[in-house]
Amino acid sequence: MVILKNQIIFQCEYCGKRLLSKKGAKIHENKYCKNENSPNRKNCKHENTHTQYIIPPGETMQVPDYEICLDCGWIN
Repeated sequence: MVILKNQIIFQCEYCGKRLLSKKGAKIHENKYCKNENSPNRKNCKHENTHTQYIIPPGETMQVPDYEICLDCGWIN
C-alpha cells in the first residue's frame, strides 16, 4: 500500500486504484485486486469457475469458449 504525499488517500500497491481509507486499501489488495501479482490472485485455487459459451457463426449449438474464476478473475 502506498500513501500519497499531501493527500489523505491510499493507493493499491498492485493495480494503482485509489481508496479513501487504509483499511479499505488493505481489503482491496487482499480480496478484490485483479492484478496478477496481488496476493488475491496468488492464493486463489480457482475452484469457483464459470464456463463462458459462444455460438460460432453458422452453428446453432453453443460451444465452450473459456473459463473464468468468479473469485479472482483468472481466465483460462
